[in-house]
Amino acid sequence: MLPVPLALAPPDDLQLPDVRRPERMPSLPEWAASRIASLSDAIQRDQTGRWRQVPTIPASLILKAAEREAVDQHVTALDHLCGQTPENSSKFEAAMLIVLTNMMMVVPSMTQNELSAEARGEAFMAALDDIPVWSVQAAIRRWYRGDCGNDERGRRYDYHWSPAPAELRRIAFAEMWHVKSRSQSLRRLLSAVPRIEYDDEHCRHMRGRLANLFPSFRTSPVGKDGSGEVAGDQPVEVPTVGRG
Repeated sequence: MLPVPLALAPPDDLQLPDVRRPERMPSLPEWAASRIASLSDAIQRDQTGRWRQVPTIPASLILKAAEREAVDQHVTALDHLCGQTPENSSKFEAAMLIVLTNMMMVVPSMTQNELSAEARGEAFMAALDDIPVWSVQAAIRRWYRGDCGNDERGRRYDYHWSPAPAELRRIAFAEMWHVKSRSQSLRRLLSAVPRIEYDDEHCRHMRGRLANLFPSFRTSPVGKDGSGEVAGDQPVEVPTVGRG
């Protein structure tokens, strides 16, 4: 059996995260991690000839076809995970209700009764409608473990009671962000264009042109003392009206 040419060999697998532990994001394969580390924004001409800021990467590191396909499929899978929200599916809405009901039974609020529990459930659903169910589960697990850090005011959470809807949203959003940020980094890699590199001769030529240009300006355009006077050795006389 003939060996697969190196250029056609499939790239190392991009592993999906375990959404039960989203903070334990799997490492990217070296070929992807090194390219993301090489990304930088630069102002270049786009395909229409207009100058704009774009993510760039050395031309030698532009993704090959197999790599681009792998990254594109991985980004789609990550976005699918982040889209598992109540607002996108009645299935996830039902799953969210179960998760929240269990939490309120285990860790009640300070003033909870039968009527307030129903109202609190509605408040939680409103706060978490656009958050994936798995990230809410991960946030609740951290709450059970007393491992959610501090609130937005820098105070430690009181784990004796259930979190407020806004607090649970804040914690769950941080869990989702582990996955969302990976998707954004890879999407930026997909949109990167070859970085325009200038050789030493071109750079010396441009420095020479700038050096010849500077002597023609005797002072800064804002004046020697920053007063805004016109550049030059002598101040310019400005006509006045009504002065003797």
